[in-house]
Amino acid sequence: MENPPNPTKGQSRERVRIRHVREGDAEALLDLRRQLDRETAFMLLEPGERITTISQETAQIRRCLDADNSTILVAEASGRLAGYLEAHGGEYRRNRRTAELVIGILQEFAGRGIGTALMSEAERWARRHGIHRLELTVMEHNETAISLYGKMGFDVEGRRRDSLFVEDSFVDELYMAKLLDIRTVQEGRPAATTRSPRGADDPCRSEPFPRIPRTPESGQHSA
Repeated sequence: MENPPNPTKGQSRERVRIRHVREGDAEALLDLRRQLDRETAFMLLEPGERITTISQETAQIRRCLDADNSTILVAEASGRLAGYLEAHGGEYRRNRRTAELVIGILQEFAGRGIGTALMSEAERWARRHGIHRLELTVMEHNETAISLYGKMGFDVEGRRRDSLFVEDSFVDELYMAKLLDIRTVQEGRPAATTRSPRGADDPCRSEPFPRIPRTPESGQHSA
């Protein structure tokens, strides 16, 4: 899908395309993650802390695409990646209809509606795949992300006190979630089936309730 441009003064007017990731995006996606590490403190990893290789990123993408209840969406503008959203579904029968979201958008593309477009497409994908619950965590002072999630129908369900240490201060995280009515999913379509168990280092792996799965960018948002 394409997201119509909504540029502020000084921004370019190129169209932004929202699509599912491909294995060939591994290097560009890894570069995007590293740039987000450098330009915002709202992602989990600090600059230089990410040690993933291109081959590892490719394997991670492949595992996500092989799972019926996990995916990665990317926002593409002028041939480069401007942002991404990951949805990590549970691997067990009891949590396979829950997916945790991770989203990041480059600062130069802020205010373009990319976050809304990624979240909307993720919800459409979730409904098609029988996902009932979308959940995430967000730093309590990330007002832009909290506003976006609230606009998309997410509610605050709880707080993780002093869960992160960011720029010499402890920071609370908020639990936010949205429940989807999946009764509109096409009758007879397999929903949220799982593959063989994954290793502990797999970013598309999730854990049983009550622990929300933690990935290298778990639940944070840079807008």
